[in-house]
Amino acid sequence: MTVKSKVTFVFGLLLLSLGCRLSSPTPVAWVPTATAQLRAQTETASAQAQATLTAQVTKKPTSTPTSLPPTPTIAEDGPWLVFPNQPGTGFYAHDADSGTLIPLNLPPALDPLDLASGISPNGKHLLVRAGELEALTDLGFYLIEDPRQPAEKITPLLSEQLIADILAEKGKQPKMALQAVLQPNPVSWTANSRQAAIPLALEDLSSDLYLYTPQTDSFKRLSERFQQEFAPYWAPGQNWLVFQEVNSYATPDNWEISLVGAWKMPKQDELRYLIVPKATGYWEHYVGWLTHEELVSYTATETGGTDLHLSNLSTGKSVVLFYGAFDAVSLDPTHGSIAVSVSATDGKSGGRKPGIYFSKSGGLLFALLMEGEYEHLEFAPQVGNFIATGKSGVFQFNSSGILARLNDDQRLSFSPDGKWAIGWGTNGARLYYADGMLLQSLTEQPVSAVVWQKDGQVIYLLEQDGLYQLRFPLLQHKLVTADVYRGSEDAFAWLMGR
Repeated sequence: MTVKSKVTFVFGLLLLSLGCRLSSPTPVAWVPTATAQLRAQTETASAQAQATLTAQVTKKPTSTPTSLPPTPTIAEDGPWLVFPNQPGTGFYAHDADSGTLIPLNLPPALDPLDLASGISPNGKHLLVRAGELEALTDLGFYLIEDPRQPAEKITPLLSEQLIADILAEKGKQPKMALQAVLQPNPVSWTANSRQAAIPLALEDLSSDLYLYTPQTDSFKRLSERFQQEFAPYWAPGQNWLVFQEVNSYATPDNWEISLVGAWKMPKQDELRYLIVPKATGYWEHYVGWLTHEELVSYTATETGGTDLHLSNLSTGKSVVLFYGAFDAVSLDPTHGSIAVSVSATDGKSGGRKPGIYFSKSGGLLFALLMEGEYEHLEFAPQVGNFIATGKSGVFQFNSSGILARLNDDQRLSFSPDGKWAIGWGTNGARLYYADGMLLQSLTEQPVSAVVWQKDGQVIYLLEQDGLYQLRFPLLQHKLVTADVYRGSEDAFAWLMGR
């Protein structure tokens, strides 16, 4: 992530670029099945018959009506696709049905990637940080529920006393507290969307975790430690709240993560000390939950990820699953499988060959599954397989190895129901059946992000000259705006509206 020039002093706001160099694997080709070919032929014939029927129905009428019925107005009530503007200082909301595009009414955004963690699971609430760093009293969390209404400032980020101490340069701790509340991924919603945990520095000289309840517009302070607390992360069952901290009194000149812990919720009657990172890191990156109480994470450093951890919140014990540096990691929470991508550079330092290393069922043993250089490692829950990009295309794979390949694409994005897929990259985008049968080309422009509407009926493509909307069945291009952020493909959120 590229941070705005006015916040370059905040060392912690950097994102890891986990790209890999490419080499050649030897996969099987992604060949359409006979069933797919038959389906394509059937649907083509059906489309031709429908076109003939339409032509017959739309012949010149024998009589002309005296007046036409009014065209119904499409309500501007969502769902809204929210995304940052080009400099990442503001947000737009685009109504997927009416096509209305409006800028959100709030101060300058502090981090465009707040969209990734700030949206509630039900899509009803969006929390983002905004304000001018030159005017610290303006910094706050803003709640957006209806894009047509001004965003509501629900709380400042800093107390008045802390702001006064920062301006007066009274020691290093006030600035450390400011740095803590500006860390990435500041919001964690409960699975039922009723509450959100956020970091705030409203008391003393440290950032603490607070629990925000939108229904009552209330806050509850969760932590009262002198260290800087940040990065909350709820367990799936909402019975644990993971957090990170920096002991800024021990390292007042450097931002170094000192601890990853977890509170037993809701009473906070147990505190688990999970990880004390050995490597100097900026924060611990949460990969996801292997089970309801087993968290997979790694330490983020300047050069990439290192030391993949598995933490059991119930026992408070943590083990290192994968030692050393790597480029990317992804997990399958259903089967407990973990895939790790190692580059040639990381492999030299760790004595490993470059490639995809795989562990079945969360085990400690990782075996080299696919040798070579890969990038964009991810898990696609729609089809239950992993995806990675290699020198000769984009691959689907699982524990048995490579299952399928698309030669002409660099990335792959499945529809929410898993029936369709879009292959995309620098040479455009194409629509496929999920089994790899090519349906049509969508664009020849380079594509850097693909966003599906949750019902799968609308697609957004971030192309070279702007963000476009395509709607089934015609999939015609409609330019949304050229003023769009390009710093991350994750800077999109679906706000469902009231």
